[in-house]
Amino acid sequence: MTPKRVFILIAASATMTAAVAQAPKPEDQIHLRQAAYTMMGYSFGSMAAMAQGKRPYSKDDAIRFADLFVQVSTVPKNFFGEGTDKGETRAKPEIWTKRADFDAKMDKMIAEGAKLPAAARGDLDSLKVAVKATADTCGACHDEYRIKR
Repeated sequence: MTPKRVFILIAASATMTAAVAQAPKPEDQIHLRQAAYTMMGYSFGSMAAMAQGKRPYSKDDAIRFADLFVQVSTVPKNFFGEGTDKGETRAKPEIWTKRADFDAKMDKMIAEGAKLPAAARGDLDSLKVAVKATADTCGACHDEYRIKR
């Protein structure tokens, strides 16, 4: 096989892989967003516990959790595609019928969450303020768009 053909095969393979990666199957989208939400819950819950005095405050841990939250918080919004309203999900149908409002609330949560790393690098009081603001945005979405257990 000539080098040119090898290059063409690699390029075609990469293109097909990218196309598949851009549109995961609905059940895979559900798993991906649930995994992201689990990581968000872990990191945010840890910071919230510090802010509430339920966990010893550690600036280093708060920074680590805040950085993780920011990295993961943008993921779920990308995985509410067509067909992901069915299956094992706590997502309410209103996400798809009120998509603009849902997206706006997600954007607000992402924006508030983006403030957590700076707050974590400050002191416990600044962390408390940022945790409360972020929690309020999370709750706004949960109240309207998440099925309660």
